[in-house]
Amino acid sequence: MSADQHAHEELAHIGRMIAELERVATKGHLEPMRHAVMRPEYWQRRIDALIVASANEPLRRNAAALRERLADVFANALERDTGYAGEPARETGSRK
Repeated sequence: MSADQHAHEELAHIGRMIAELERVATKGHLEPMRHAVMRPEYWQRRIDALIVASANEPLRRNAAALRERLADVFANALERDTGYAGEPARETGSRK
């Protein structure tokens, strides 16, 4: 298997995992992030390694697009948790 073939397969795998993170994030279950595969840094490192190792420009563009999708997943999850102004979400109603 060529290096480019392996890189394309790796990108496909990462893309599927990002899709899973997107699915989980929409249900509000991204926390807790105890496992490495639930942390954006883990996937960013894998994507960056592919970008650095490849001279194939389409592959590098696809990898960069996945990196942006990954950032969006966690930015959207953070926005849900903190609200639009970056403030912690407040509970409504009373506690008794």
